[in-house]
Amino acid sequence: MGKRKRSNYKVPRKRSFSNKKTYYTKEDIFISRMASILRVSKGEIKNIFSQRARTTIRVNGLKGDVNETVQLLKKRDLILIPIKWGPNIYFVDNKDKSEISQLEEYRQGRFYIQNLSSILATLVLNPQKDDTILDMCSAPGSKTTHIADITKNKAKILANELEVSRTNSLRNVTEQFGADSVKITLSDGRDFGKKYPDYFDRVLLDSPCSGEGRIYLRGQKPLRFWSIKKIKSLSFLQRDLIESAFITLKTGGTLLYSTCTLEPEENEGIVTYLLKKHSNAKLEEIKIVKSDGFEKFRNYIQKGITHWSGNDYHPDIEKSIRIIPSSEMMGFYIAKITKV
Repeated sequence: MGKRKRSNYKVPRKRSFSNKKTYYTKEDIFISRMASILRVSKGEIKNIFSQRARTTIRVNGLKGDVNETVQLLKKRDLILIPIKWGPNIYFVDNKDKSEISQLEEYRQGRFYIQNLSSILATLVLNPQKDDTILDMCSAPGSKTTHIADITKNKAKILANELEVSRTNSLRNVTEQFGADSVKITLSDGRDFGKKYPDYFDRVLLDSPCSGEGRIYLRGQKPLRFWSIKKIKSLSFLQRDLIESAFITLKTGGTLLYSTCTLEPEENEGIVTYLLKKHSNAKLEEIKIVKSDGFEKFRNYIQKGITHWSGNDYHPDIEKSIRIIPSSEMMGFYIAKITKV
């Protein structure tokens, strides 16, 4: 008797294992990484990075009386909510950026549209009228003009950028907002340590970064500029910049290091590098976040991370702060360093 033929011989036999490969999208990698850094669930990460920030403005004392400007804006039916810890800072509750940027008062330079986290960085720097100040990576000029406003154009401010196009836009911004005390330079920030050793009272280094604090996952191609490779390459640049910035400080001077990313490699890792290399670098407490009026914003503030992904950071790094993205503040990192 011959062998029976399989009636289903064209159907492949089932196997007890699968050799299918698992593929992860860029969004999968981003969400997993952020969940690990922020120590929350992946679902919560999607919520955190799917919020639009409220419109925030800084009323500019260099272009008219601030109280008069506030009254003019209220007459235009803007609902202004004052920020208790930020002088002349307001949430605009009923208009978005595109609407208020069309107002005549904006064209006159009476107010600047600026995220609250960015504003906080300048307040932590605490510039004084007689200071000589470097804003090492200054475009588009939000913090530069804020420094000029706080010091009432009495400080000497050097605003630097690397690209000609960015210096041109920076010049337009300083003119629009009346920052007459600002001198603009076109230079590589890594060279400042050689050019200006022990020269500045305060240095603001708002470093180029991977920009995770600005990512909005509901937007179109939100991760097109983000990659782990970019994070790695930027961290080398950031090391060079922070060291150059620190060398330019006078003894007793203050360096404010900030980014709009949440990556420990670009934040705590960079500050740890500086603290280990320079024994006269000291990390300071950021007192404003413990002040009266800051209560409702403390939910968005975390201490610097001392350990992540096998890396141990300087124990003092807890004095720095990381701002978790929310509807009121974008993701940010701030460290205040003095030269002792």
